[in-house]
Amino acid sequence: MHVFEVYPKVNIFLKILHKEGAYHKLISRMCLVKDKLKDIISVKSALSFSLKGDFDCPLEKNSLFKALQILKNFLKSKNFSHSVIKSLDTLAIEVEKNIPTQAGLGGGSADAGGLLYHLNHIFDWRLSLEELYSMGSLVGADTNFFISQYKSANATSYGEVIENFEEEPLENRLEIYAPNHVFCSTKAIYQAYKPETCFSQAKEWLKRPSLECLKTCDRNELNDLLKSALLTNQALRGIESELGKEWFFSGSGSAFFRLKPTLKGGE
Repeated sequence: MHVFEVYPKVNIFLKILHKEGAYHKLISRMCLVKDKLKDIISVKSALSFSLKGDFDCPLEKNSLFKALQILKNFLKSKNFSHSVIKSLDTLAIEVEKNIPTQAGLGGGSADAGGLLYHLNHIFDWRLSLEELYSMGSLVGADTNFFISQYKSANATSYGEVIENFEEEPLENRLEIYAPNHVFCSTKAIYQAYKPETCFSQAKEWLKRPSLECLKTCDRNELNDLLKSALLTNQALRGIESELGKEWFFSGSGSAFFRLKPTLKGGE
């Protein structure tokens, strides 16, 4: 049996460039957060396929299930043997789910990305990062960040193009606040998003260290989706109005994050 942990991401900044087709092009800095919040996934061979966990969607919509179907098709296209492909039909996968969904933390994508990364190692398929990315981008926009195993990365295009960002990792310096029972619909928030100006400083943002962003900008400046999230979600509006300025908004919400307060008595 193979067991691995999956941690959430936060978006240090998320800037919308423009809409292209049905989706928005964006730039973002994603950072992994290794705190209390994590999913634990176990994978073993069994007599038949099973996927267990406290999921909030039907099986065919589940990102892990989706990742496995995409993986199967990919292995077929690369002429992997029938027995290799059949081995995916006898996996027993169990998820201890703690990362909330619809929270801007990449919960479903984290599980799918982690699974693709680890199955490649477990079965020694030797698929390249680019091959894994080609599958990840079909699962969901954030999946490739979790496949990459980077601690900090720039995400461009629709969020699926990932580039490692060299900086001192913040993974142990951030804490997440995910409000209970407040769910944000990514689709509704993007539909409500109205660009205020044409965004042109993409290159500058992608070079800025994450810590500098958090120390010099407020949550509205860092996340272009905060305004439309507050417009579309009354419960979120109530929570956000009570939070101090040290809290930032992740993805399309509903989670917030901050630098952990230092122990010198100051918030």
